[in-house]
Amino acid sequence: MSEQELTIRIDTRYNRICIHRKTLKAIGNPTFVHLGYRADTKELMVLGTWIDDRKSIRVRYTGSGSFYINSKGLIEGIRSVSQILLNNDSYIVVGIKADQLPAISFCLTEAIISPEGGPADGLQEKNT
Repeated sequence: MSEQELTIRIDTRYNRICIHRKTLKAIGNPTFVHLGYRADTKELMVLGTWIDDRKSIRVRYTGSGSFYINSKGLIEGIRSVSQILLNNDSYIVVGIKADQLPAISFCLTEAIISPEGGPADGLQEKNT
């Protein structure tokens, strides 16, 4: 993968999504994010925002420079409605930045299994 690629890691073993710092930088280093999922296209959208509301998730970086979201409900929901990411593995997904929004779309059908022991292992930051 090149340094220019915008990536997330989805770890289904620990129900965790890792959003890398360079990915958030591409959408303006937001203070908060919203997550959305379209079952018909199997796309996860990360939308940056600077407004704190009840649906937003505060961005807090770890020492490794990544932001982690733990959400068993979200991972199980994606798995049940889309029949993807079914193995208990860690997946890397490359995203595409939206033209008019501070957002990145990740097509989960293009997820690849990542090597063991990546930066998403062993950390917990935000529970939703």
